[in-house]
Amino acid sequence: MTKFDDKVFIGQKIKYYRKRLNLTQSELAEMVDLSDQHMSRIESGCYIPSLKIFFALVNVLKIDLREFGFDIEDLQNSTKNKLINRIATATESELIFYENMINAVNVSLNKVKSEIL
Repeated sequence: MTKFDDKVFIGQKIKYYRKRLNLTQSELAEMVDLSDQHMSRIESGCYIPSLKIFFALVNVLKIDLREFGFDIEDLQNSTKNKLINRIATATESELIFYENMINAVNVSLNKVKSEIL
């Protein structure tokens, strides 16, 4: 089970790591393309970041995903481990590319499935 569903927990972790790097909310917000107000609301637990912003924050702040309950090493599937690590360390443009690739593959897969059935 993960701790990812707790907005306050996520906000506290982000705030802690931001302060460890001596960044202001404004500086961090700019680094991940958010408004200062949105960053403040994430840290206070009012908002939960989107997946894209979450991974951008994790990347900028150098947070190990285990801090959020994702124990990557415990997974038995090495392919999943590789994919999770790749996503966790991806740049924004790489994340967009991965998402587009997965969507294209899913469309093709669904088309093949519907032709078979």
